[in-house]
Amino acid sequence: MDYEGHEVCCFMTFFRFWMLCTIVALSTGTPAFSQQQPKLVVIVSFDQYRGDYPTSFARFIGSRGFARLQKDGAVFSQCYYEHASNLTGPGHASLLTGSYPAHTGIVGNDFCDNRNDACVYCVSDANDTASATLLEMPTVGEILRERNPRSKIVGVSLKDRAAILMCGKGASACVWFDESLGTWTTSTAYTRPKWLALLNKEVNVSTYAERTWDAKIPATLNPAYDSVSAEGAFEGGNNTFPHVVLPVNHKSYVSSVMLSPFSMDMVFDAASLALKQEKLGLDRNPDLLCVGVSTTDYVGHVFGPDSREVQELYVLADKRIERLIDELDQRVGRKNYVLIITSDHGIAPIPEVIRDLPQQQGARIDAGRITKKELRSIVDSVLTKRFGPARSGSFIRAIFAPSIYLNEDAISGFNRAEVLGVVVGALRAHRGIGVVTTRDTLALGDCPENLDNATCRYLRNSFHAARSGDVLVFPKRYWVFGSNTATHGTAHDYDRYVPLMLLGGRILPQRSKEQVSPVDIAPTIASWFGLTLGPIDGKPLPLK
Repeated sequence: MDYEGHEVCCFMTFFRFWMLCTIVALSTGTPAFSQQQPKLVVIVSFDQYRGDYPTSFARFIGSRGFARLQKDGAVFSQCYYEHASNLTGPGHASLLTGSYPAHTGIVGNDFCDNRNDACVYCVSDANDTASATLLEMPTVGEILRERNPRSKIVGVSLKDRAAILMCGKGASACVWFDESLGTWTTSTAYTRPKWLALLNKEVNVSTYAERTWDAKIPATLNPAYDSVSAEGAFEGGNNTFPHVVLPVNHKSYVSSVMLSPFSMDMVFDAASLALKQEKLGLDRNPDLLCVGVSTTDYVGHVFGPDSREVQELYVLADKRIERLIDELDQRVGRKNYVLIITSDHGIAPIPEVIRDLPQQQGARIDAGRITKKELRSIVDSVLTKRFGPARSGSFIRAIFAPSIYLNEDAISGFNRAEVLGVVVGALRAHRGIGVVTTRDTLALGDCPENLDNATCRYLRNSFHAARSGDVLVFPKRYWVFGSNTATHGTAHDYDRYVPLMLLGGRILPQRSKEQVSPVDIAPTIASWFGLTLGPIDGKPLPLK
């Protein structure tokens, strides 16, 4: 055979092989994934990790964890949520749907639905279990499994809402830690994993009873304080190192473990077990592993974002990321997986700390706290003065900041516009409240007066006509809702700012200052798997 005839023959052989592969793929419903696409995507969401932490804590960590992502991966240093309700539920719902609360329907950790008069937890359902029923947008994992039922979607977290809202409906396995029982669990909404009993045996909370959490950062690197004004205390202890976990027979020992780095170990150990038991990333069907690290949120709420505890926790988190990367390298191969690290929201400074920082300059930052009791008192007082006492005792049905839900029975018979006007005027007079608007205003697409375009956009992205409150209240900068040492949930940049780092696959090293959003993660994953998500808010990340 001459060279030309040989070339034609080879081409025809290749063509027949390609056609056969295509037919098989189409007949089985399984996409023919290319070598360029990862076999496994792992997303790790560190709950309440602010975007400046990777830089701020760089001097405390080694070279094989976060630093490896910084050196060998893609780092987006300007990653911001563009919605106003920066809480755990809304954040995790946005991560893998690519959509803001306005479209996911998850406007808070708790909310009321004006269509059925029910006030619900974000992952509750009518069957008295935990599920993604209330999530109104599909996750990228759901769409992947619809296209390829052999793909596996696995979620692991301490918090049920983190695991569930990242996985969505129909996950292969979705597990979380039930503090009331002290065990790992799932719900009837998901297939019970065969390895759940093994998980409870090998990653048991009682293992950590009476363990000591001591500071690891040398004093030469960390001369910072070990306690500050308004800082909370370790469960059963105080606010300085070392912290000792309570004994197993103490009623609060589980809470004590949750407030320690040992609960972070539990999550990563659970993720490692799931990785092995489900054989993730080991065949041609791409898989997704969602890991929610809740420990960082627990510690941040009690000790504050600038506490020594958060610094020390980040050092230990670095070690766990190092171990995870090593495990993925060995089991799956660097080119076959992509690791994504981000967060569901940031965190505000402790008001009592930020308020006193510049005293030496003779200035004082306006900062403080607003309680539900205050909000209820303001609304009930002003409406009682105008309309008389509420027939049901209160004009307020529920408060899930930033939403205030009015009691429809109490205001029936009154002019709604007048009621809302009275409430808005009274709340705006509070020294700590920056923005007050109403469901009626946002439903029309209007912007509260004197509000900048960016903040208007964040409010609209958080607004859901059926689930947002009658009145929406947002604190001024450095003011917070609630009594936690530190908290979040606003449109301010410190609550919207989160890290975003990617490593593995065909991703080239890059450091980008282009502003991106966590809603861009889902369409990026979708593009790797050849999936179409439909109308969403995010767009693929500008990766090299």
